[in-house]
Amino acid sequence: MSARALAARLEVQVGNARKPFRLQVELSLDEGVLVLFGPSGSGKSLTLSTVVGLIRPQSGYLVVAGEKVYDESSSLWVPAHRRRIGYVPQHHSLFPFCDVRDNVAFGLPRAERRKSRRVDELIEELGLSTLSDAMPTNLSGGERQRVALARALAVEPRLLVLDEPFASIDLEGRNELRAVLKRTLERHRMPALFVTHDPQEAQVVGDHLVRFERGRTVEQGLPRELLAARGVSA
Repeated sequence: MSARALAARLEVQVGNARKPFRLQVELSLDEGVLVLFGPSGSGKSLTLSTVVGLIRPQSGYLVVAGEKVYDESSSLWVPAHRRRIGYVPQHHSLFPFCDVRDNVAFGLPRAERRKSRRVDELIEELGLSTLSDAMPTNLSGGERQRVALARALAVEPRLLVLDEPFASIDLEGRNELRAVLKRTLERHRMPALFVTHDPQEAQVVGDHLVRFERGRTVEQGLPRELLAARGVSA
């Protein structure tokens, strides 16, 4: 990817007068997987919501794949649906009235949904071929997350963001899904932001890591080096 996948300096004020929370973020990503790492409540998921376009910052800028999508100085704000960012939430958020194939194709123009070769390829790639007609209620947790990943990739995003996507999966399922995710992102050369507070997951999944403390990004570097410096090992 020629353009930097992500460059951001953002300030976000949320909450109310009784319980304010200020987020101050500075991060960058050229390629690979950037892990947003830190304890619960440190601002990781809020950062994803800001990057995706669900929350508008009070100041700063945000650049995705060479395109500025937010700039406070020029009042620029590109809405979420025009940012071409794929999103995989913690709890998959599949549409219960759609089968697997229709869920994967949901973000495409209506005329393309039933005949998209990309959808067929993603279903096969993520091991969902025998489940393409299944409804979400008949899938395991890991299978649902595979569908959510395929849906996010089907729209050919410039950046993928994943908000603790394996948190509700058992240990064996998490290990398998981590491997699936790494292979899929490498095959598609897809840059990604990945939220976790699990140090082992951060080192297995991430190529780079930015550490959060109390709403601030405090350092960015290689996952193993940053975590080892804090006495954490895989």
